[in-house]
Amino acid sequence: MKQVKQLLRYPVVLVFFLFLFGYTLFDLTQTDREYSEFENKYLAQKPPFTMKAFLNNEWTQDYEEYINDQFVLRDDWITLKSICESMLLKIENNGIAYGEDGYMFEKFTTLSGNQRTQYDRNLGYAMAFLNNHQNDNVTFAIIPNAYAIMPEKLPAGLEQIGQLALIQEAYAQAPESAGVVDFSGTLTEHKDEYIYYRTDHHWTTLGAYYAYAQLMQQLGQEPVALSELGGKTVENFYGTYFSKVKKFDAQADTITYYEIPDAGVTIDGKEQDGYYDFSKFEVRDKYAAFLRGNNGYTVIKSGVRTVEEGQEPSRILVIKDSYANSFAPFLLYNYDEVHIVDLRYLAGSLSQLISEGGFDEILLMYNFSNLVTDTNLYKLGY
Repeated sequence: MKQVKQLLRYPVVLVFFLFLFGYTLFDLTQTDREYSEFENKYLAQKPPFTMKAFLNNEWTQDYEEYINDQFVLRDDWITLKSICESMLLKIENNGIAYGEDGYMFEKFTTLSGNQRTQYDRNLGYAMAFLNNHQNDNVTFAIIPNAYAIMPEKLPAGLEQIGQLALIQEAYAQAPESAGVVDFSGTLTEHKDEYIYYRTDHHWTTLGAYYAYAQLMQQLGQEPVALSELGGKTVENFYGTYFSKVKKFDAQADTITYYEIPDAGVTIDGKEQDGYYDFSKFEVRDKYAAFLRGNNGYTVIKSGVRTVEEGQEPSRILVIKDSYANSFAPFLLYNYDEVHIVDLRYLAGSLSQLISEGGFDEILLMYNFSNLVTDTNLYKLGY
């Protein structure tokens, strides 16, 4: 009784402990979530306890990740944190910097340690691939991320790594037999247009079109005119950067897509009703509508070209990350078949696919940030 009376003398402490106790009980009654649509990611699940994992400190780390992901009202706490940091005039949150005109940028201030090691390793895999396929008409492309093209929109004082110089250094390592396509000039020329999303890490479909047009011109082909494409728009897109910070006053993005006719689509061997998943335009992860998300091996047959009887269809193979999902459909105007590989999900052998595919062109294309972090480029040699 005496202890209770002493505690009542400190009402703030009492309220704090009551809140902590009540919140803990509330948290224990909640069902674990498998997926967060808001953050666009699968959430950690409760790890099974084993003495071996505990002694190796693996279980503790997994359990900490589980607690963080399953914390009750997690989305609301992220929103509250964003509001508080905005009131404090902070220019970043959770590794995302707030730039001019509503643009958000991933902080990328150094390329050192494990990132440097992975980047050098990935660049080595790419160069080995280019050397091993010197007779296969391979073109190598590294897509600059938004801040490299629009540095004036970065918050004052934020020094990012020099992507454009690093891209040039990478191109200098490519063998003479390989083509390289440098998108930085074209993208810079159009940087006053809507070529990158504000709340997402991808380029827009317009940015992808300008890159496609440059590639076709470099390969000696005529790109389809943008005026010939009837674009449709989807509003209220909040992308991956927004999902990390939930900035309360973020400007929604607009997605533009083009319904380019196809004559058949297969994804990992299964026939699909078109290369867009229109249902994704109704949910938060709207970019997943392009190419029906990320898949191992996609084949699209063009519906705007005619293969003459007795002739082999023209084919291009695109080895890519998700930036190419909005880029690839334009290629239907120049090739009878567009084959698309995402090494993260490819089940079979890339080398066998190339040897049997009869491809006229091969495009190896990654955005710079993904070239630094991806752990699947070793499959270029399989």
